[in-house]
Amino acid sequence: MKKAVYIRVLTLLKLFLPVLLFSGCALFEPDNNYRRPVDFVRHLDSRGIKVNAVRMLDPAPIGAGDALELIIGRSAIGVYKYDINIPSQRNRLEKIRKSRRIYFNGIPYPIYETSGSFIVVGLDKHKEKQRIIEALRSFR
Repeated sequence: MKKAVYIRVLTLLKLFLPVLLFSGCALFEPDNNYRRPVDFVRHLDSRGIKVNAVRMLDPAPIGAGDALELIIGRSAIGVYKYDINIPSQRNRLEKIRKSRRIYFNGIPYPIYETSGSFIVVGLDKHKEKQRIIEALRSFR
């Protein structure tokens, strides 16, 4: 009796373990696909990072779904959101995660961190780089 139960449990684990491991980002990344870049602006503000100005950006050049330019201090950063429910955007985000860079007009820009559906561009020489990355990590 115990052996039969053990075999059934082991069989179920064999079936469901690959599904859990390869089910996508939800297990390993923050689930923030329902959020918008405007929510990230509020999150930065709540973390004590003052955003001086916000402007709309065209997300199409990098295949994102939504984008904003934020002026923090004297520097600008771009916040891009990929909708992981859209296969083309999900695939693009996966490529960015693997390569850790994005290209604008053939020029590579480093991506230091991805968090769920979001990336931030332009942190190279930003004075608040570490604080912005920490805020991105906690953005859920």
